[in-house]
Amino acid sequence: MSPIAPDAVLASLHHLLVFSLVAVLFAELALASAAPDAGRLRQLGALDGAYGMLSMAVVAAGFTRAVYGAKGWVYYAHNEVFWAKIGVFVVIGLLSAVPTVRLIRWRKRGVVPEVAAMRALRRWMLAEAVLIALIPVLAALMARGIGY
Repeated sequence: MSPIAPDAVLASLHHLLVFSLVAVLFAELALASAAPDAGRLRQLGALDGAYGMLSMAVVAAGFTRAVYGAKGWVYYAHNEVFWAKIGVFVVIGLLSAVPTVRLIRWRKRGVVPEVAAMRALRRWMLAEAVLIALIPVLAALMARGIGY
């Protein structure tokens, strides 16, 4: 088997996970844009759980690719754009903690939040969406050797 085949599998897995993560984020945004009710909060909680799991899978697949992929860890470890991409992902993760904690609190208390509280929650998700748009830009730069 060619050394390109494992790299292609790892790249494909990483990309599919990232696209899935973005899809879940936008599904959360869509749900959070309507008037809150108990059913919507359950759905948001389920999506938020999927978002967290996908985030961990993205990191695992990405670092597996960085270590075992065609370019190898040395390329990524010394690439400033790679670390900027990781930094953006960490900031997105920190931003996502706010909606996660709020959703958990609301569900535990059996509270349906006011429309204003849901709008505030959605703003945190929008910030995540804005930042997540930087990831493919940084990935494209990195793939072209910029930052190494």
